Amino acid sequence: MHVLSFFIQLGLYAFTTAVLLSRFVPRLRYLLQYGKTLKSFTPAAYNSPASKSLIDSALDAILKPLIITVPKRWFTHFYILGLSMSAASCVMLYLCHTSTVTVPFRCLVYMDGLLAKRLAWLLAADHSLFVNVVDVNVSYTRAMAATIIVTVQCSRRLFECIFVEKLSKTARMRVGHYIVGLLVYVATTCASWSDALESTLAGGNDSDTVPKIAVIIYLLAAFAQYTAHDQLARLKKYSPPPSTMLFKYLICPHYLAEVAIYLAVAWICGFTSANVSVLVWTAVNLGASAEQSRKFYVEKFGESVVEGKWNLIPFVF
Repeated sequence: MHVLSFFIQLGLYAFTTAVLLSRFVPRLRYLLQYGKTLKSFTPAAYNSPASKSLIDSALDAILKPLIITVPKRWFTHFYILGLSMSAASCVMLYLCHTSTVTVPFRCLVYMDGLLAKRLAWLLAADHSLFVNVVDVNVSYTRAMAATIIVTVQCSRRLFECIFVEKLSKTARMRVGHYIVGLLVYVATTCASWSDALESTLAGGNDSDTVPKIAVIIYLLAAFAQYTAHDQLARLKKYSPPPSTMLFKYLICPHYLAEVAIYLAVAWICGFTSANVSVLVWTAVNLGASAEQSRKFYVEKFGESVVEGKWNLIPFVF
């Protein structure tokens, strides 16, 4: 297991756990809200002053910085960062594979080996928890294809943010969402090539092929997501969801499309642990957001506007 892949998984599963905790612990549920679902209350609102214990007070103090909000339109920064990193990664992959410039990946391989020994020593004396795990080696072709898809995805989302979506000047999101979003896009970009260090440096002809069905899934999902965002952008602010196309069956079809996109990326990379962690994070995070959207629509427009619709995945959730 590559150390970079290990840290990607560690970070994303930590974020996923935080989302699940926020979903199932009532006094943390406010952390899931942003944009139209954001409400102006503090963590202390869940406890009256007389009933607060020392643990509650300490928890409130820790979570207090997360009450700070930033403009929701800063979502655009996620795609600027993702596009910059993924485009640079494509260039780096190509240059290293053609032996034009190999320093970046050789440094990564060196650091990977050095950190692997240190982590193995820390995790287990017999090294069984880390070193003896069979290394996953994704081919250069698949890593490049996955990184290109991430680049195209970030490019398209940035285009939508600037030219399609109507970004509210008043909508806010918590600073925690903003920081996690930036880190997630760094992890997503690195996950596409983190297990392709050796194959990229090997150079030469790569006979591996990219699964065509995964590319088709990506294209269909990207089209569906663009269409959904375009339909939402045509609505008046805080209107009920449209009743056309996938919105007939789903509260947030654009979220399902996002999950399908990272399913395609994970498929192309052979479902490595790093890419699976990206997929799990995407599904759990957007599932929680879809549930918040459903509650918002019910509170504002009544149960009838969401009746018979699934939150994220048909027949599942």
